[in-house]
Amino acid sequence: MKKFIVFEGIDASGKETQAKLLLSFFKEKGYQSILTHEPIYDGPIGRIIKSNLEKKISLAPETVAMLYAADRYEHYLHIKKALFEEKIVISDRYKYSNMAYQGANGVDPNWIEEIEKYSLDPDIVFYIRVKPESAMRRRKEKDLYEENIEFQKKVFDIYETLSKKYKFVVIDGERNVEEIHKDIIEHFE
Repeated sequence: MKKFIVFEGIDASGKETQAKLLLSFFKEKGYQSILTHEPIYDGPIGRIIKSNLEKKISLAPETVAMLYAADRYEHYLHIKKALFEEKIVISDRYKYSNMAYQGANGVDPNWIEEIEKYSLDPDIVFYIRVKPESAMRRRKEKDLYEENIEFQKKVFDIYETLSKKYKFVVIDGERNVEEIHKDIIEHFE
């Protein structure tokens, strides 16, 4: 059984929804499972990251990349404890988000990989592939804050490269929630 499972993809790709559905699936099967999310906004580092995202403070992209890596280490301590307790850990985002988003902000991808090289590797990564145009449409339907389509296209392109390099399980996120969930469940049944 794969114990550390990560969901990745651009904003509004359905990662969070699928992570929650998988958590419910495991709990119904009787497995002790937890759901985590990056960044940890209620932690000290996460609060700084959130302030930067909300444009309350302005930080260099490299600084942001290092903050995400530091936040990830705090996250890793929770993951390590849960894995030691034989729990299944499902994470909505992980180190690959740092690579994709900070890479799209112009940070050298090799440098990001270097600061991420000590991060725990997940057992499986589900990449929910959604075109940036579809994600933008979803954001408008849910009345979420506006995103820059050109930036999201850069993030998407980086995820496409990462999915090949790290052998993500690529899931077509353009379909309905139930079809996507069924595809994911097939990896565990």
